[in-house]
Amino acid sequence: MSDPKPFRILGIQQIAIGGPDKQRLKSLWVDIFGLQVKSSFVSERENVDEDICALGVGPHAVEVDLMQPLDPGRKPTVHTTPLNHVGLWVDDLHARCIG
Repeated sequence: MSDPKPFRILGIQQIAIGGPDKQRLKSLWVDIFGLQVKSSFVSERENVDEDICALGVGPHAVEVDLMQPLDPGRKPTVHTTPLNHVGLWVDDLHARCIG
């Protein structure tokens, strides 16, 4: 059976999860699941305070971003469902879809 997609999913690059309080997210992802916090990122422009965690090691590690808004009443609203996402590693998507 041939694959109908013009590309291949190679793996997961990133998981971004937002909530009103990233400490509650850390309780699950860091304290229970055991992920390591690699760094933190705060941006007024992006209205985000996030901890960047790692699941796995080396080139196949998955980045897990635990996000909370700096101001819940301002956009972007990183704690709402539309900004939660999974980033995928895809083989040459541009060449396959354009070419």
